[in-house]
Amino acid sequence: MTDTNAIFDHIRTLLTEGGIAPTPSNYEFLYRYVTGADPQLVAALDVARTKGAVTNRTLGTIRRELYGTGRVGVGRVLEDTEAQLARMNDYIERQDAGTRDYQERLDASRSDLNASTMLAEMIAATNAMLATTEQLQSELSASSREIELLKTDLEIARVDARSDALTGIANRKACCDYLDAQIERAIADRHPLSLIFLDIDHFKKFNDNYGHRIGDEVLRLVSASLESFFHGRGFVARWGGEEFVIVMPLHGAEEATAFAERFRVHLGTRTVRTRQSGREIGRVTMSLGVTGLLADDTAQNLIDRADAALYDAKADGRDRVVCWKAAA
Repeated sequence: MTDTNAIFDHIRTLLTEGGIAPTPSNYEFLYRYVTGADPQLVAALDVARTKGAVTNRTLGTIRRELYGTGRVGVGRVLEDTEAQLARMNDYIERQDAGTRDYQERLDASRSDLNASTMLAEMIAATNAMLATTEQLQSELSASSREIELLKTDLEIARVDARSDALTGIANRKACCDYLDAQIERAIADRHPLSLIFLDIDHFKKFNDNYGHRIGDEVLRLVSASLESFFHGRGFVARWGGEEFVIVMPLHGAEEATAFAERFRVHLGTRTVRTRQSGREIGRVTMSLGVTGLLADDTAQNLIDRADAALYDAKADGRDRVVCWKAAA
């Protein structure tokens, strides 16, 4: 599905059908489903939809299975949430105290033999109870609204914490969570999985010759090209600096190497120009290292081998793809 309006209409329909909160992370998740960016996500949600509307719980379960749980550094939001919960606890305690006071006043009024005095005391106690309840309900309602805003802040923080600020693609933390989850699935299901490390060749020259703004443009160009080329094939992330990572579930090392080579040629044969001035800044070449998942692998094992293959690609002259091979 490529029409933007159709994509977002489809997402809104899924949100409405399942009563799913329209949070940034849920939009991002369903966007990957509707556009077919992740075949495993498409398969999992298609199966879930045969059993009924997709709900928040459904998304949470699939998100954990495919992308890992992750921990978000959202100290401020958590502190604000704790403060709101403390206020709500105070409201409950005050409500409880008001209820006990009301009961005591009613008990005391029953011992008064003067009916008019008893009635007056009961009316006064009831009015005081109603006033207290109304005030507490107002405060509780305000706190509930604050908590809803905090939930929105938390979702935004969750997305921000897993995205690279410059390029907008997933960051290293999100990649590590995804890789852990995918390794577990691949080993359990006996499916292949490959990892590609990519490094832009001589990236420093772009900053030195044209300035950091052009260097940033190059990083955004590479990230956008990776997202487009590996759409539906792999999970793309910025590892740091001029390094990028592609996790390819269901693809063996040989197949991943072929994709890596095709991407190297695809981008490396283009002449890059700056957006504003149209100034030609030459070709963007890259070195890529590839490795496939082995039995009993950990994420670190996989990362180390892909990094070693990348090092070999750079040592052999750059602008090439090297697939890790076990020592003979």
